[in-house]
Amino acid sequence: MFANTEEGIVVQTDLATLRKAADRVLVHYLEFVEQHDGTRRPTEGNVSFGEAVVFKEDIDLIPAEIVAVKLDGTTWYVMSTSETPASGFPTAKDAAKAAESEMKRLRILRQFLEKQNGAVVKPVENWKPDNVADAKRILSVISDARAKYLH
Repeated sequence: MFANTEEGIVVQTDLATLRKAADRVLVHYLEFVEQHDGTRRPTEGNVSFGEAVVFKEDIDLIPAEIVAVKLDGTTWYVMSTSETPASGFPTAKDAAKAAESEMKRLRILRQFLEKQNGAVVKPVENWKPDNVADAKRILSVISDARAKYLH
């Protein structure tokens, strides 16, 4: 989890640009859509509101993940996280290193995305949905994603 830092960013861009951003911070990764019920499917086809595109490192020990949750047509909530070992981190120092890595990945993602034409990037803490009627539903999706993916 990000201690006293950003817990993610909201980006207006397309999935192809998100893939390019994931390429910047992950070497070999698997890509899939995690649906509302937790089932996984390939990223072919449309991604619906509230579904997450997960870019997960293809390694056994503490794989890094970039998670992009769809909020609107081209609006995504993007966060960086790592899979926590089942037994937890061996030491507090190991947990701190993992958190530092997550912050660094998010910073690199943000910098890359800010340089892309047409991409709009904001810290999630400062972002407000355009449509007030959908705000409660969108903020609920962000809250659920934080609880599910940020460790």
